Amino acid sequence: MNCLVFRFSAMGDMALTVPVLRSALEQNPALKITLVSNQVFEPFFYDLPNFKFHGVNLKNYPGMPGLYRLFKELNSYQKWDVVLDIHSVLRTWTLGTFFKWRRIPVYKIDKGREEKKALTRKNRKSLKQLPHTTERYVNVFQQAGIEVNLNVKEAIHPSVQLPKIALNPSLPWIGIAPFSKHPQKEWPLDKVEQLIKQLNHASQYEIVLLGGGAKEKEILEKLAAPYTHVHSLVGKFNLAEEITVVKNLKLLVSMDSFNMHLASLLGVKVVSIWGATHSLAGFGPVNNNSHFMVEIPISKLNCRPCSVFGSKPCHRSDFACMQRISVEMVMKKINFALTS
Repeated sequence: MNCLVFRFSAMGDMALTVPVLRSALEQNPALKITLVSNQVFEPFFYDLPNFKFHGVNLKNYPGMPGLYRLFKELNSYQKWDVVLDIHSVLRTWTLGTFFKWRRIPVYKIDKGREEKKALTRKNRKSLKQLPHTTERYVNVFQQAGIEVNLNVKEAIHPSVQLPKIALNPSLPWIGIAPFSKHPQKEWPLDKVEQLIKQLNHASQYEIVLLGGGAKEKEILEKLAAPYTHVHSLVGKFNLAEEITVVKNLKLLVSMDSFNMHLASLLGVKVVSIWGATHSLAGFGPVNNNSHFMVEIPISKLNCRPCSVFGSKPCHRSDFACMQRISVEMVMKKINFALTS
């Protein structure tokens, strides 16, 4: 079976496709998958069997005419037996419609939008565990008659050797990724600074600060500057190299973000810090890392969760969900994770 799959963003969601694709391919030897996505994500999919990555820059396919041109390119690539839309946005709906016109079956993900609205509304929240994103991906494959027994353990494999890096190999490496796409998912930087100071105090660890972009680079370099054992790696490596660096961490401290998913799927323990969002929405860390989550319980802060993605401003205006998380709470989880 030749299967065409669409998923264009975001980085965390892209990382979570890997265990589903790997499981489907390993368990169905006759299955061949081509994934259409942003070119930058290709390192996630290293060594998948019977797999091709079709990288595109969507800026080169603007509007309806651009999408139709992309459809024609994909349609001429080979004969497709089925199309799976695991993104379900206007762009992929349009592409799916073009394939339906050619009588190719198209199946798309149910994102559970109404359930998520009920979970995050201000009043009368419906507090129930929603399917994990990986489960929603699996469901699309099953709709198409492709059986998948999901295996998430170390689903992402590094594709390059560890780059040269000025860290002591005899000390455990602890990563800290303090940023997210939305500020409502970020622990305050003064608390991050206090955490770095505590971890650095006994000189027992090499501390790696992770982020992206010029602003984050400037902030993390300033945080690292006073310490011998703290290193900012922002802007020093490409994605493939960063994957290998994260694989070599003993533990990662992260927000509800891409880095949390990446480390979890590499088999690295993750202490994740949660504010406006909640794992009930289906984006929690895999591989038993839910044991190491740090958050203010909903029973003590009933405005949580107020957003699926952390994109809404705090309606309390005091950011209590993050402000109430102390450095001691995070250190306790770090120590628990390191000794588990």
